[in-house]
Amino acid sequence: MDSEQTPPEPSEQRIFATVVGGTVVMGLAAIVLGWLIGTPIASQLSPSMDAVLVGVIATLPLALFLWWFSNTQNPTLAEFRHSQIKFFAEIGFEFTLPRIIVMAIVAGVAEEFLFRGVLQSWISGFAPVVVALIASNIIFGLLHMRTVLYAVIAGLVGVYLGGVYIYTDSLLAPIITHGLYDYVALIYTKRAIDAYRQVDSPVA
Repeated sequence: MDSEQTPPEPSEQRIFATVVGGTVVMGLAAIVLGWLIGTPIASQLSPSMDAVLVGVIATLPLALFLWWFSNTQNPTLAEFRHSQIKFFAEIGFEFTLPRIIVMAIVAGVAEEFLFRGVLQSWISGFAPVVVALIASNIIFGLLHMRTVLYAVIAGLVGVYLGGVYIYTDSLLAPIITHGLYDYVALIYTKRAIDAYRQVDSPVA
């Protein structure tokens, strides 16, 4: 009788490629969707030093929020923070610097293409800007719904990014803000994972 064989676990590279590939597909879908509904992405990407500058500066409040969130002792938020670190520690691949850079760039571009460049722009074509801002970021929050609290935080960050987009009238600004913030957040996540593993690893 043949013994049952345990299927091999997917490699780190395959899991990472799947995560990044899914985000890339989202960005490509946004380009196609924007073209189909009359909100093309390219016209929203005109280079502007003002947009670049605002995009960089707008990262600072998000970074300050991350610093506060990583240090708060509020029981609910501390428990949530621990659960998120555990989730990323078990995601299936290591957060190396090259991978962090790739994830930050891909997420910043793809998610801003879809949620600010397509959805927010499209809704603002037939509804007040405030409605477009809120509606598109309800969807943005739901997409990130690992937990209700995570979805709420993601939705609020999305509203902030949508505000950056409205202020600059350029998709380039929120792309820069999103990408830089994700880079900072992923660097923090890597360090938090390392600390988590040191605490939870058995003593020899």
